[in-house]
Amino acid sequence: MVDIKVQLSAKVSGGPQASLNEDIKVEAYNKIEVAIQPGDTDKVVNVAQGDKGEISFLLITSNLYSSEEKLTYKVGDKEIQLDQPQIFLGTGAVSLLGENLNQIQFSNKHEKATEEGKPDPNKADIEILVGRDATP
Repeated sequence: MVDIKVQLSAKVSGGPQASLNEDIKVEAYNKIEVAIQPGDTDKVVNVAQGDKGEISFLLITSNLYSSEEKLTYKVGDKEIQLDQPQIFLGTGAVSLLGENLNQIQFSNKHEKATEEGKPDPNKADIEILVGRDATP
């Protein structure tokens, strides 16, 4: 077993605060890094094999976020806006994404911003960390 240590703190200015310090025990993990170029539609990323119940931890981060639904991902037919880092702790939270977590499809609806051969600030560098049961 491997522990994924999760520490999260949230504080409202002039208000309450809450914190979380959890160890998520998993048998296996995968770290996936993929670039989603401007104009990419439904780019398939293989996340895990097997049943969705095997995944108990999922973290999706990017160097680029969008509140205008320009950066999205799909699990099955369910499209989700990637407007902030997204973390799913436990099989209950992961199940909110739907039945088939073997693949996630990413779309980047930003326009290409630079000339050929130069780095594009609208390229989304996505990181996915998956914790799962390897022997269901």
